[in-house]
Amino acid sequence: MPDVSESKHLPPDDDMTNMADMTEVYSSYKSALFSLAYRMLGSVSDAEDIVQEAFLNLNQVSLHSIHHVKSYLWKVTTNLSIDFLRSARKRREVYVGSWLPEPIIKGKGADPAEQVIANEELSIAFLHLLENLNPVERAVFLLREVYSYSYDEIAQLIGKSPDNSRKIQSRAKQKVGDLSPKAGGDRSKKEKTVRDFMEVVQSNNIEKLLSILSDDFTIYSDGGGKAKANLRPIFGIKRAVAFFKGVYSKIPSNLIVMEADVNGQPGMIMKADDQIFYVLAFQFDNDKLSALYNIVNPEKLKHLKKLK
Repeated sequence: MPDVSESKHLPPDDDMTNMADMTEVYSSYKSALFSLAYRMLGSVSDAEDIVQEAFLNLNQVSLHSIHHVKSYLWKVTTNLSIDFLRSARKRREVYVGSWLPEPIIKGKGADPAEQVIANEELSIAFLHLLENLNPVERAVFLLREVYSYSYDEIAQLIGKSPDNSRKIQSRAKQKVGDLSPKAGGDRSKKEKTVRDFMEVVQSNNIEKLLSILSDDFTIYSDGGGKAKANLRPIFGIKRAVAFFKGVYSKIPSNLIVMEADVNGQPGMIMKADDQIFYVLAFQFDNDKLSALYNIVNPEKLKHLKKLK
């Protein structure tokens, strides 16, 4: 599994005559391509497949016939991701409950993609937000907002005119609106808020719970029909408190609650017998929590089996 690159652009364009072989090409570009595919798809395994397919495409042409390998791979990965999302949207429309991205957890024993401290643009909250966009809007939005590509560059990648790309970006930003996760913030304060929440989960301290949740707090749960989870989001602090009261009474005695780095943000995991059953990610609003993303679908957690 490739590393998730923290850089916003792929490495500079290279003349293919300077590339020794496909192994060198792969090692040079795999991380950045994975970062794009994961942002597009919200799935670790699917992103890996897209990157592999992009290199298979490259392997079928003469390297010396391609002037800029970066541009070629970036374009192929973008369009493969768009095509994948178009087919995946139908499956997600009939998905049981809320669809949430597969989490990336930093920890000993994890694959390389889970070892990196991702930036805010990789947060579960951000990726969940992108589900409001259609595949082309998502590609344009990411290329513009995350990777800082010009509209001329975007047009070349997705096969649209610069003016059309600009209109797509405008439409995407309108859909995203004020729902955009608040970037930045003091990490130490976020970590303290998560620790306070962990204490609440284990002690049923409702008074403390009320002090760390925003009034519009929302809970999203993803069981995918394969694990018990709320099928619809829970909106508002009153309903959330009622939910947590019910959860507290059902917590197994052998369940271990731990802090974790979830997609580059402070989060939590719950495990028993060395198996992770819950991954909790949060959206932060200053020193309060404005959303909880509860991922319990075992299919979305199976890549975390080696995490220690």
